[in-house]
Amino acid sequence: MKKNSSQQRQNTPPTKKRCSFCEKEAKYIDYKDYPLLKPYTDYFANIRQRYYTGMCLKHQKMLKQAVERARFMGMLAYRK
Repeated sequence: MKKNSSQQRQNTPPTKKRCSFCEKEAKYIDYKDYPLLKPYTDYFANIRQRYYTGMCLKHQKMLKQAVERARFMGMLAYRK
């Protein structure tokens, strides 16, 4: 008996995304680094959630603070 593709997927464990900042051993996310912050915001300038970005909790909190600072300084939009 041949298994369907859906049955094969159920048996394999899900792959977890790795935090890109942990791999780089980044200790700080700078609010002035616009090209670094831009991929972690969506079209409406909301911060993407952890399960989309694959970031760990520590770096997600750093990202949130950096985006909030960049918004306060006028480097990122609050909303579109």
